[in-house]
Amino acid sequence: MKTIILSFLAQGLLFANAFAPEYYKNQVEILRTLDIESSFIGDPVFVEAKSELKKLHSKTLVISAENNYEFIPVLRQIINEQDLPKEFLYLAIVESGLKTHSTSRTKAIGVWQFMENTAKSLDLRVDPYIDERKDVFKSTLAAANYLKSLKAEFGKWYLAILAYNCGNGKLRQAIKEAGSDDLSILLDADKKYIPLETRVFIRKILTLAFLANNEDFVFEQNSAFANYSLSHEFSKVRVPQSVSLKDLAKLADLDFAEFRRYNPHFRYDFTPPNGEVFVYLPLSKSESFSQKLDTTKLAKVDTTIPKTQIYIVKSGDSLYSIAKKYKISVASIRAYNKIKKNHLSIKQKLVIPIPKQEYNYAKTQNKTTTKLVSR
Repeated sequence: MKTIILSFLAQGLLFANAFAPEYYKNQVEILRTLDIESSFIGDPVFVEAKSELKKLHSKTLVISAENNYEFIPVLRQIINEQDLPKEFLYLAIVESGLKTHSTSRTKAIGVWQFMENTAKSLDLRVDPYIDERKDVFKSTLAAANYLKSLKAEFGKWYLAILAYNCGNGKLRQAIKEAGSDDLSILLDADKKYIPLETRVFIRKILTLAFLANNEDFVFEQNSAFANYSLSHEFSKVRVPQSVSLKDLAKLADLDFAEFRRYNPHFRYDFTPPNGEVFVYLPLSKSESFSQKLDTTKLAKVDTTIPKTQIYIVKSGDSLYSIAKKYKISVASIRAYNKIKKNHLSIKQKLVIPIPKQEYNYAKTQNKTTTKLVSR
């Protein structure tokens, strides 16, 4: 962890000079890698914007490295194996900051911010038990395949980036209206061929790529980081259906929170009752885990999806009073709503799990007083 963070911090020391003349050659090479004409580096709007973007986003690389240090080598490895330009790492950083639970206002989820229908079209599992948009490994492979299909459709990597953000239909229309696929023309702020969000999107990616274009220097100073970043750090292990994730974490000799961090694609603390099920473990733990894994000794658990209801916070409410009202624990409210602090806001919506015995009683009485929904 320290190696990666220090390496990114070393890059941070270079941020001040990242746009200096001596880095011009590296920046032009980045543009060419993405099929962008080298003249774009002098585009007046980009030149004006990148100083502001640098100020706003120079910390993004460091923060992403600090908070998601174990996943960066995985992303680099998959991007490299799939023959994508290495700059696509920065697309993921711009999309989500590499946060697996990142959710947009349009309900795009995960490191690569897939909508549910797009994810399913890319063979990612999204159902009541599993959401593979949060699976760093599988979603990155899906993103690579998606980007390659966009490249095949439009012929250039920078057009694939634009289409990834605004959609291929909208990009085709923009190219038709502009009469050109030249990046400077498509980004014309007055003509507005493509949405503002997309125009800013590609400029952010280029800015982060420019800021981090001194990797060779960092690797020369720290060969351990270079070797680490090019190696596989996790192993994918098949596990049984309908077992507790806590039991699996114990077998892996991992703290449960750490185990969940590596496996955020499970919606609940148990494996689903159907389909193939895999977990990701650090290489240092996987061999021992596989040796200890005995499917005949792992207890099967109830995989019934908990029923929930929505509660709207009122003045005077607290987590304790709400928990007492519904005869559940404060911990369960925190878990369902991902709440760390005690502060609640008036009109805040909380997901309240309904104890199974109460739900069963309500069903036998054939009487519903509260709308029940599945998470």
